[in-house]
Amino acid sequence: LSVKKIGLVDIRNNLYLDSLGRVLSIDINSERDSWIKDFLETPQDYRYHFYDPDIPEYESLYSFYYDHKIKDNNNQVVGIIGIGINYDTFYNKIQGLDEHINVSFLTKDGEVRLPKNLKGKSIYALSPDISEDQFKLIESGNQIAWEHSSGETFLSYFHYLKDINRVLLLKINVTEHYNQSRRQHFYSFILGVALTIIVVILNLSISLYQSNKLKQTAFYDSLTRCRNRNYLDSKIIKYGYWKQIRQTGYSMIIFDVDHFKYINDTFGHSEGDRVLKQIAAIVRRCLRDSDDFIRWGGDEFIILLDMKAQSAINIADRIKEHVKNETLVSLSIGITDISVKDSFKSAMKRADSALYDAKKNGRNQIKVH
Repeated sequence: LSVKKIGLVDIRNNLYLDSLGRVLSIDINSERDSWIKDFLETPQDYRYHFYDPDIPEYESLYSFYYDHKIKDNNNQVVGIIGIGINYDTFYNKIQGLDEHINVSFLTKDGEVRLPKNLKGKSIYALSPDISEDQFKLIESGNQIAWEHSSGETFLSYFHYLKDINRVLLLKINVTEHYNQSRRQHFYSFILGVALTIIVVILNLSISLYQSNKLKQTAFYDSLTRCRNRNYLDSKIIKYGYWKQIRQTGYSMIIFDVDHFKYINDTFGHSEGDRVLKQIAAIVRRCLRDSDDFIRWGGDEFIILLDMKAQSAINIADRIKEHVKNETLVSLSIGITDISVKDSFKSAMKRADSALYDAKKNGRNQIKVH
């Protein structure tokens, strides 16, 4: 299979170069361009996508797409490139393997999206022998169904393709060849189609393996293995995630190590690094996997929790006590609620002020602003 569709989105100039060579203005409220807004609001830099619009003008663009964000040197998204496999080419290659086998793509609700002549029809209307309960089991495992209609017998194979959120239907007419060799041929064909799809997906995935590995490294602090400031800037502040944080009752914890400069000056930076690694490991044990634990810089760390400050005090106290009991250092901690009107800077300013009060009043304590 070869690449048949390439689309390029220019975010800064609000333009879209489609696979027909047309330069179009972007309208994210239209059905054609709504996918751009959806993709930009996700934290992922890439995704697999099945583009099958309902507007007749764009039906020629049916494609299996791999979309990838393009970023500038400041890690800001400036565009999107989509590389796709033309549906007609893909469909004809599969359909051409055997004229008795029909290939369709359905939604999880049973609506036919491809082929085009059946688009919008329900699988239950087209195949009355297929029950709704059986179809709903497809996500948890492949399903095979028999259908008898107008003196003919059909064998249908359903497979859920998670990456494109579609159900693959292979339907074979076994009326004239209902025997063991025909069944073996059908299962061999199923295996071949499945392998074809897997190879397409793997080729796209493998080509990005090294890139994804570098991006993963870019978002983690090499010493403590916490998230780093680049992650905070790129994935929280600049994306819609901060809006979600403001609207769902989050709190911010900021802490640093008491007398950390004395440790570095007296025992050396290697001992300071060891202390930071030990503290980071202790803090992670006190947090959930969903909590954002970020090294802000030096011995200063930030935690974002989906709970109000009064509840976050319990988490902060647990961290403080574990560090005090398991190490030779202590922590000063500041906490604040994040309101719907907060920017990151305003929330950070209050948390930092609370941290300053904790240190001013003797260290090894928690203050809330």
